[in-house]
Amino acid sequence: MRMPGIRLFRTMTFLLLVVTMTSLPGFRVSGQEPKPESRAEEKKKEELPLKPTEKVEFTTDEGTWMSLDVSPDGQTIIFDLLGDIYALPITGGEAKRLLGGMSFESQPKFSPDGKKIVFLSDRSGAENVWVAEADGSDPKPVTKGRNQMFVSPTWTPDGRYIVVSRSTDPIGTFSLWMYHIEGGTGVQIGPPDPPLPEPGSQEPARPRQNKMGAVVSPDGRYLYYSVRTGAFTYNAMFPLWQIVRFDRETGETTTITNAQGSAMRPVLSPDGKKLVYATRYETGTGLRVRDLETGEER
Repeated sequence: MRMPGIRLFRTMTFLLLVVTMTSLPGFRVSGQEPKPESRAEEKKKEELPLKPTEKVEFTTDEGTWMSLDVSPDGQTIIFDLLGDIYALPITGGEAKRLLGGMSFESQPKFSPDGKKIVFLSDRSGAENVWVAEADGSDPKPVTKGRNQMFVSPTWTPDGRYIVVSRSTDPIGTFSLWMYHIEGGTGVQIGPPDPPLPEPGSQEPARPRQNKMGAVVSPDGRYLYYSVRTGAFTYNAMFPLWQIVRFDRETGETTTITNAQGSAMRPVLSPDGKKLVYATRYETGTGLRVRDLETGEER
């Protein structure tokens, strides 16, 4: 006795099996060529930093929003320009590119012994803190974040740690962090910022401080940096920033300036007795020198 229903069942089962197999990832019928990847998909697999496809050359003798530092022996200036880092004899001459390419490198700073530099770079796909030899060779990451922003890295006097301003929260305020040059998670310097309100909460956000441009005293005890309360706002009234001193032994924080035109980007003299900072006056920016022992300024 014939059973056509069984043959139909077997035929449908076989077809279902074929459809299932051909839909599996990686299944390819003999002779069928794989679909070529798009250029966007190919770029996702390229190693960082990306390779350039074109070259643009130009000559310039000026720049905007540049960061620079002078070597401890006073012989070399290191600076950033358009995402590259250069070294230049302090007596003048031709600048030599130390770090650059497709990645964006910025804010270089010599180590206390002049043998290394710390800088910021996005060569890993996100901005992080890096350390290299003074000639730009052997760059190594200090931080390995994916969604952080960093500003104004500097060294501790022993050359073992990096102090840098770091931001990760949506408000965009920066706090001070310290990292060992070999890497690690780092430690926050000073009291932490107040927590953000819970989603949906009617509680107003408590003021948070921006802390930027830190420098460490020669004995390693004090940190001097600029402080501004709150994030960026339009039509803000002066003064916006003031210089603060943080005592690492006692945890005490003291505001040491009261400049109407704000006080920012502090720099210590080699002996730690004087501090230079920038301030605004009318439509210009100038420098003031403060004697840290007497408090006198000029």
